[in-house]
Amino acid sequence: MDKLFYILERIHRMTSIQIRCMKHHEKLISFGYESMQDPFDCDTGILSALTQRLDVCKKPMLEYEDGIVVYGALNDASGCQIILGPVLLGEAKPFFHSEYARRHNMDVNDIFIKRSSLNAIASALALIHFECSGERLTETDIAVELNKTIDDTVEASLQAYMMDNSEGDVKRLSYADEHSVFQRVREGDVESIRAGRLGRIPFDVSTIERQVGKTATNMLKHYEYITCSAITLTSRAAMDGGMDAMSAYALSDIYHQRLEKAKTIAEMLALSHEVSIDFATHVREAIDKRSQSSYVEKSKSYIAGHLNKPFTMEDIAQAIGISKSYLSRRFTKEEGMGVMDYARNKRIEAAANLLRYSDESISSIAEYLCFTSQSHFGSVFKSIIGVTPQQYRENKKLIDVVSA
Repeated sequence: MDKLFYILERIHRMTSIQIRCMKHHEKLISFGYESMQDPFDCDTGILSALTQRLDVCKKPMLEYEDGIVVYGALNDASGCQIILGPVLLGEAKPFFHSEYARRHNMDVNDIFIKRSSLNAIASALALIHFECSGERLTETDIAVELNKTIDDTVEASLQAYMMDNSEGDVKRLSYADEHSVFQRVREGDVESIRAGRLGRIPFDVSTIERQVGKTATNMLKHYEYITCSAITLTSRAAMDGGMDAMSAYALSDIYHQRLEKAKTIAEMLALSHEVSIDFATHVREAIDKRSQSSYVEKSKSYIAGHLNKPFTMEDIAQAIGISKSYLSRRFTKEEGMGVMDYARNKRIEAAANLLRYSDESISSIAEYLCFTSQSHFGSVFKSIIGVTPQQYRENKKLIDVVSA
């Protein structure tokens, strides 16, 4: 027993983690609690919960409290129970100590919880376990045991949560709708994002409240988690759209830092909207840099190959992989006319050649080139060429005869 006590004392000196050794629920020795009220004396419920788990657990174990405090525990062969902690993982949140004191009947002025890492407490457990049993464990072995417990808890929580959603008729945003939302970023479609047209569904505050589930019981934390996810997913969508990866990661970090400073739901929603616009703008710039005119040329090629087939500007945009609004602006800027005006002119050019070099009827030519009717074809033809299709055919044939 003296050897065990010596090992425990040395571990405490190396790590500053508090350690208690008990047998039959009676404390044999402890280290590190002198500088604070002993939480296990103030709140026997902590010990009770840990020892109950130890009764059925054969391996060293870790137990979380509020996701930021961890305790370690194990049995030795002689029937002793060894408890480590509490250990604070990371920075304490505001009012953490006062809340911990209230929960465990302690005086907040007499609390000192060692800040350390999960690796440190797991390593200490592994060393003590080796001394007690001779079995070699790694920090990962101990963490796996923790994950098994967490998995069981998560599975039970998942079943209860899904039942609640079913009974409450909760509607979730579908994967297709979610994909559609981020597709606007991939396409650099800033205008649709500004206008709130992010897909088949209007994406606004009511959507977030009704269709993204409940990520936290605290509403402010719920929106923080949603915004955090939105920043990450939007940055990945921007990279898919061609934004430089290093720039996207850096911008994502900046927005996460800004999220940390957001204090209200309104600020988080505004930040989320800004994120979409900013990343989509960077995608637009990347698209422009890759090629200022290639999309226009691809559009012309598509039109040339589909003069005898009905199509819309949406069909062209989808075929070449950009948004309809971006194609419209790019094409008009370079050609001085709209996409469908260009397509109309090309159909009239083709019609003129057919009128001159074939014996097809005017109605057949109109139908072949996808005009809604012969009269519509005649009206469009005359507005561009200056004469009717019949007059054009007669004039050209007369010219051909004279030339011959």
